[in-house]
Amino acid sequence: MPNLIGVAPELIGSVSFGGLRAYGLGYAVDSDTEGTVYLSMVGYRTAVRGVWAALMDNRAIELSNQVLRRAEGVYISKTVQLPESGLDHMVLLHHQAAVLQLEAGQAFYVLNESDQPPIERFIAMLDRATAVPLLNTWGADLWKQGMKNQLIEPLADTRGVEGWRVSADSELWLALIEKGIQRGTLATL
Repeated sequence: MPNLIGVAPELIGSVSFGGLRAYGLGYAVDSDTEGTVYLSMVGYRTAVRGVWAALMDNRAIELSNQVLRRAEGVYISKTVQLPESGLDHMVLLHHQAAVLQLEAGQAFYVLNESDQPPIERFIAMLDRATAVPLLNTWGADLWKQGMKNQLIEPLADTRGVEGWRVSADSELWLALIEKGIQRGTLATL
């Protein structure tokens, strides 16, 4: 899953619920909704599943002084057993941060291992989330204009990953595209 969402995990602290302890490798939280967008953890299977179950049951969990809560919507989870230790590595991802699962017309999340915007993933997600005609070559300029016009906002509460919340307002994106074409910064051919 890291190659699909662009993250590089690092050990950031323990996460526990009901006496079960796993270790967090990264998280992203939307501070406006207080919902967890991404969580990566490793530990014994019972601990990882216990923390996952608590979060899915709308119980708050804490990782590295950050309270994590379930966001509205569906989560995608992927668990792999680490070969040498036998521990489980679980990644939870909100569906609005996954290209193939995101719902059109709703704000979505773009994650990356660095603060550099993942332009190809952004344009693919914007294409799925809006009813706006897009060209891949517009990605960098749309990102820049989206940041400038607050259609793209960085997530402030992240560890081990960088993230942005992106508006799916088709009318606002269409207005940016029209201005870009008029200015000549977006080529139509």
